[in-house]
Amino acid sequence: MARGSAVRPPTRSQRQAIRRRRTWAGLAVVLCVAADVWSVSWAGAEQPLADGSVVRASRVALAAGIAPAVSVDQVERVPETSTDTQGGGGSADGTTRAADADTAGDGRDAAGAVIEKGSGTFTVVAMPAAALKPSPATGRVVRYTVELEGGLDVRAADLATKVGSVLTDARGWQTKDGVRFVDVAPADATAGAQVDLHITLASPTTTDKLCAPLQTRGQVSCHNTGRVVLNLRRWVLGAAAYGTDVDSYRTYLVNHEVGHGIGHAHAYCGGAGRPAPVMMQQTYGLKGCTAWPWPTAKPA
Repeated sequence: MARGSAVRPPTRSQRQAIRRRRTWAGLAVVLCVAADVWSVSWAGAEQPLADGSVVRASRVALAAGIAPAVSVDQVERVPETSTDTQGGGGSADGTTRAADADTAGDGRDAAGAVIEKGSGTFTVVAMPAAALKPSPATGRVVRYTVELEGGLDVRAADLATKVGSVLTDARGWQTKDGVRFVDVAPADATAGAQVDLHITLASPTTTDKLCAPLQTRGQVSCHNTGRVVLNLRRWVLGAAAYGTDVDSYRTYLVNHEVGHGIGHAHAYCGGAGRPAPVMMQQTYGLKGCTAWPWPTAKPA
């Protein structure tokens, strides 16, 4: 346009065309947000969410001035064999569960209820040498720490021993995927050593914060961008799929969430009576399968 030329106001038809374009552009943004949020919600109900999906939905929403209500994990009520005694101090059979030397360090408070809220700070736990089984000399290295939230009344050495023994067991991911798990010592972690997975035992309240925007609702665990969050509620109570065998449930829990951390999606029951895949959400039930806590096939 030449300098000094007059600017003509748009005609009525031009103004209408501009309004139509703006309307369609706004509608397109809203539809993109809705599609992204719906896909995030659907994915969370059936399979783990790709790390970028929530970020993508949030960015689109922010650009449009909309805050999406993203429900990533549709958390069902978890069937439990043991009953959390919060609010009454009773056990599953109705008796009172007294805190004594045998129950000290088990993640429960004086009334016998699972501790709901810890300190919100974490300590990297030293790995007892006896916990680790021989690991392969080759394979993709996955460096991890075991971390414990303060205030949970859980023995740190017991936690580290369980995690380390599961990760280096011949039935685990080292055999299944050809990876090599390497524990990062507390001093090395403090000095800034590379850590691929922070395997963290956290209270239900802290779990919800660490897992957000996943909706764990104080009930379940998660993997979220390099942090494997083990919910104290599940660590203490297990789930009905494993009956009273809480130790085997813990094996499943570590393998399942670490499985997400090394790139595995959810799997499903392959048929009635068959061992459940470790990446199946066994916490919610077995859907006809039988409980199996390991990535490798169950021996015949």
